[in-house]
Amino acid sequence: MGSPIPRSICVAVLSLAAACGAQAQNQSVPGDIKNFVTQYVAAFNAKDVARLESMYHPKSAACITPQNKDYYDGALAVQMRDPIPANYTISMMTPNENNLKALESTGMRWPLKPEQEINIDYQQGDDVGSVVVWFVRENGRLFGDFPCVTDAALKQFRDETPARNAAMARYKAIADGIKEPLRSELVGMIREHKTSTAIDRYHEASGKDYKTSMFVINALKDEAR
Repeated sequence: MGSPIPRSICVAVLSLAAACGAQAQNQSVPGDIKNFVTQYVAAFNAKDVARLESMYHPKSAACITPQNKDYYDGALAVQMRDPIPANYTISMMTPNENNLKALESTGMRWPLKPEQEINIDYQQGDDVGSVVVWFVRENGRLFGDFPCVTDAALKQFRDETPARNAAMARYKAIADGIKEPLRSELVGMIREHKTSTAIDRYHEASGKDYKTSMFVINALKDEAR
């Protein structure tokens, strides 16, 4: 799915996933990972960045420096926009080599190759989501693991920032201009977790293309909270 934030940034916080204190968990997931994700989701939903970073492996955490923190802050802002809901499910598997290579192709590098991958899937109303988190073990301790941004990817992110910010401002201005009663109708759909329905409704009412409709509804979500 297209996004003003580069895909590499969205995945960078794979931590994202992290989380969970899930109530419906795959029984094959070891207890230490369940405990880890329970703590992680609490920090994630509290937007406690310092706590999240303390759960990364030191080699992953070292990827975040004063010189590139804007990149990771952008990733976290995307991932933390919505909390991880309680009704998720967890499945654990060996990391897919093709997926790891795909991340590298977007301008990321692995300081440590992840040993385990957790997929977190959830649904709220009609809205569905899926996040991924990787783990490594060292000296009996479990750590979150994520790739580091390369200089080339960081440059691309910064080169694209003005256009990205302009696009987001444009979508917000469009969202701010939606009149009643359509505005309340859309906000109601968003609050009922019917985002795709809201996108379809706005597309139908405005005549905007689906990409524009999607980003306008995303901008409207801030009002719906």
